[in-house]
Amino acid sequence: GTWKDLTDSVNVMANNLTDQVRGIVRVVTAVANGNLRQKLTVEAKGEVAALGDTINNMTDTLAIFAEQVTNVAREVGVDGRLGGQANVPGASGTWKDLTGNVNLLSATLTTQVRAIAEVATAEVATAEVATAEVATAVTKGDLTRSIQVDARGEVADLKDNLNTMISNLRVTTESNQEQDWLKTNLAKFTRMLQGQRDLFTVGKMLLSELAPLVQAQQGAIYQMETDEDKKATLRLLAAYAPGPGQPERIPVGEGLVGQCAVEKQRILLNKIPKSYTRIQSSLGKASPVSVVVLPLIFEGQTKAVIELASLTPFSVTHVTFLDQLTQSIGVVLNTIEATMRTEGLLQQSQQLTVELQSQQKELQQTNEELGEKARQLADQNVEVERKNQEVEQARRALEEKAAELALTSKYKSEFLANMSHELRTPLNSVLILGQQLAENTAGNLTAKQVEFAKNIHSSGSDLLNLITDILDLSKIESGTVTVEAEEIGFPSLRDSIERNFRHVADAKNLPFRVEFDSGLPRAITTDPKRLQQILKTCSPTPSSSRHRGMWTSKCRLPPKAGRWDIKC
Repeated sequence: GTWKDLTDSVNVMANNLTDQVRGIVRVVTAVANGNLRQKLTVEAKGEVAALGDTINNMTDTLAIFAEQVTNVAREVGVDGRLGGQANVPGASGTWKDLTGNVNLLSATLTTQVRAIAEVATAEVATAEVATAEVATAVTKGDLTRSIQVDARGEVADLKDNLNTMISNLRVTTESNQEQDWLKTNLAKFTRMLQGQRDLFTVGKMLLSELAPLVQAQQGAIYQMETDEDKKATLRLLAAYAPGPGQPERIPVGEGLVGQCAVEKQRILLNKIPKSYTRIQSSLGKASPVSVVVLPLIFEGQTKAVIELASLTPFSVTHVTFLDQLTQSIGVVLNTIEATMRTEGLLQQSQQLTVELQSQQKELQQTNEELGEKARQLADQNVEVERKNQEVEQARRALEEKAAELALTSKYKSEFLANMSHELRTPLNSVLILGQQLAENTAGNLTAKQVEFAKNIHSSGSDLLNLITDILDLSKIESGTVTVEAEEIGFPSLRDSIERNFRHVADAKNLPFRVEFDSGLPRAITTDPKRLQQILKTCSPTPSSSRHRGMWTSKCRLPPKAGRWDIKC
């Protein structure tokens, strides 16, 4: 419906407007780029059509104007024809004024050139002669000449241009010669230092060739070294015409040489005091005029420092050459140091190889000895294994024997226990009857009978104690003995000793005395039965009944704490 028609109308309008604008842009762009042959061809009416015609008329006017101006310029500047005029039909306004100005310029130039030509004819002849002479000298390589004539106008400009050209040619030639000198000598030093392996040789060779080349009469080169304390110093590597008192070592940062090593920059001195140093020969002495100190750097590290002194100032070329040379020398010194380190490591490696071979031989011999010892050890192991087997067999036999002994001991202990029980019963009856008879309660026994009764009681008691001891021995053998500890006071122990041994001493007619140390504690903890068994061993045997002297029982603490002794 209406909306579709409206949309189609808008689209047609947009397409027409796009084509018209793009056409105008194409023509204007072509004109801006110098193409004056483009035309605006669009299907339009009204003001847009008028705009297209105006742009086409402007393009035509510009094309005609450019063609006329180009013709005038070609006639005057190229063909040498003066008096040409530009003709632009239909031009108006600014275009007409511009055309008139071009024609006026052409006419004025024509008048001036023709007037100058008449006056300068004679001067040109003189200038041509002088120019020819200078050109001939320049052709032969003499760049010191210049054109010296009085001239004006274009001839004066030509003279100045030729003199400027000769001056520039002279500067360029000198610069090329300087570069050739630099490159030649740099290549010379590079070839000279190639393949060198000794720093001292390089230092002497460097100074011997470098000093005369840069017109230096004295010089020295110091190598950077690091001592055991990692402190950097400069050591004299080589010297050229050294004076008295030349230092062998210079700390880094001390003097110009040390400061140059720190700053890694060239130091140039041109006004040297007379007392600075002296350059001497067999004919006399003189003070240097210029001193230069140069660092030899590789990858930002100072490898060495060169100092040169000259009786004349160092030229710019010489200083430039020294700056470029120090870079390549730094590489050479680093290469030589690396080579020397490599050779040192190689020598150490060779020495270590020889030592390693010697150690390898010793190790091989040691291995052979160890192998022999291993074989011997294996034989010994076989023997030990055999002996171990024998020991094992013996151990098993002993275990079997021990088992048999244990069984025998068990049977013996059971037998003794049974016998002890069987013997104790009638023995207790005998002891009771003996005691009753010894007491003689009825009083119907004689003294002899009472004595016999006492002997019976005493023998029975001894027999009972003997049975008890035999039973204890059987317990010890069977491992069933037990200790029943209790607290026993020393006073009761003293009474027991008195009761058990006093009548024995009296029977043997021996004085009996019991001594207890005053430092003894109140009581001790032990088995009373075992203690009585130990005390009974102190009783004199029957063979000692004829002893003479005294029987003394002592109980005291020994010097070692925690123990006490009873001595009889």
